[in-house]
Amino acid sequence: MTYYLLKPCRTATAFISTLKQARRVDLGAAAERLRLKGWVVSDMKVMLILDGEPELTVYESGKILVKTDEEAAARASIDRVYEAIGISTPLAAA
Repeated sequence: MTYYLLKPCRTATAFISTLKQARRVDLGAAAERLRLKGWVVSDMKVMLILDGEPELTVYESGKILVKTDEEAAARASIDRVYEAIGISTPLAAA
């Protein structure tokens, strides 16, 4: 797994992913790749907002905020976004 999944507090209705290895995401390029994969993207220059259920916010740091209180839905959405922008979960090291 290439990221940590955190829930800010027990009552939060969101999860935040943080990449295990720090890196910067080119938001312009990421927006184009996401649109090509069918996402509806609002480019706010400092973050991308992805419409849908759940709604996601992608930051230049690679963090993703997912507005859901369901961990499985959060993980599935985060995995789809990271894959679309070229940050995929590597296979186990040999």
